[in-house]
Amino acid sequence: MFAGNRHINSMSANDFSFYAMPEKRSAADYEEIYQKIRAVCSKNKAVLSVYTFGEVKVPGISDIDLIFILRKGSKLPRFLRKTCLDGSSNYILVHPFFIVTENFMENISYIYPNAKLNLMYGKKIKIKKLPKSELDLVYRYLINDVILRHFPSDYLNVLLSKRINARMGLLRLNSLHHSFGIFRKISGVNKKEWENISDKVEELREKWFKMASGDAKSELLYLMKRAVYVSLDFVREYSRFIESKVPETGFSELLFKGVQNRISFAENFEVQDSLAKMIAHYSRHKNFYSMFPKALAWQLCAYSSARGPLSAYISGRIDKKCAIKNIDSVLGKRIWLLNCQVEYAMRLHHSHYPCFFPLGFKNTKGLKNKLIYAYVLVKDHSLFRRAVSYIRTSLRPGPV
Repeated sequence: MFAGNRHINSMSANDFSFYAMPEKRSAADYEEIYQKIRAVCSKNKAVLSVYTFGEVKVPGISDIDLIFILRKGSKLPRFLRKTCLDGSSNYILVHPFFIVTENFMENISYIYPNAKLNLMYGKKIKIKKLPKSELDLVYRYLINDVILRHFPSDYLNVLLSKRINARMGLLRLNSLHHSFGIFRKISGVNKKEWENISDKVEELREKWFKMASGDAKSELLYLMKRAVYVSLDFVREYSRFIESKVPETGFSELLFKGVQNRISFAENFEVQDSLAKMIAHYSRHKNFYSMFPKALAWQLCAYSSARGPLSAYISGRIDKKCAIKNIDSVLGKRIWLLNCQVEYAMRLHHSHYPCFFPLGFKNTKGLKNKLIYAYVLVKDHSLFRRAVSYIRTSLRPGPV
């Protein structure tokens, strides 16, 4: 693995503002949330089922992700118009809710085949099991989407901002080992550095509430820095794995300008150089661009080649026409489902996640969503971000 970057290596805990520190919770606190959800759903005939997504390993750090399945033809229940159940649930329910149809849930294996889904309320959905030939393809497509959405931006963007949401940092670090495990299944590739950071993240999560605050912050920062290097190494290995499996896009470079998700794809990808360019761009503009090998662009081009609101959004934000023909049925099913989920979000006018991998797509159906979208655009603008960065830097106290 590469030696690192001088700018990142020089960062110390004193350079950062840490906030949203984890709060100790018990398993009973999580069960209380489950009971609240069951109670409110029992009063809403529109809710067919509720599934939890993932598992609670460390109460107080782990969160609960929820998938609500609504009955066919139902309107969005009032309690699902909010981004959380109630004020007392905000801490445990970190993310807004996913809202899907029964048909989507039956086919969710095309999106997240490795998800630990547990029925919490209502009808048990018969989720389709995929044969190994399809499963390996979905794993490949899942890794590609995870990289585009999360690596190394989840770590590098945070480090460059000099502000660390401690709870979210621990959650995002925990996602690394899931990707390593999936990739090992389809490629056989594994590295000691990958195992090492996975073990250290698990150890930090388990002992967090027993550590002194300063030690916990220093260890979290150390792992965030390591995660930048490890995730970029993972990107390189994944790119090598798929290079012979995807056709040429016909371009040496490609640019995707999504809302809050900007990606540059290059033919000559080199980890050290790409990392330096990402840092330099952020220093100038205070917004973040991911830089990836062009092999990873093929899937984005395939998404843009289909019909549907998500595909149209992606197509409109790629700087070159890169239509893909003869998309295999497994990827075609994945793309179709994501477009269907976005269409459903638009029809319901809900303001939460429009789909599992939206790449910056925002629902603008309804006045509320239009206002939210305008707010996001303002916050995402380079001028606004530079102004905020200047204010934060000016107000940050110097070392004592």
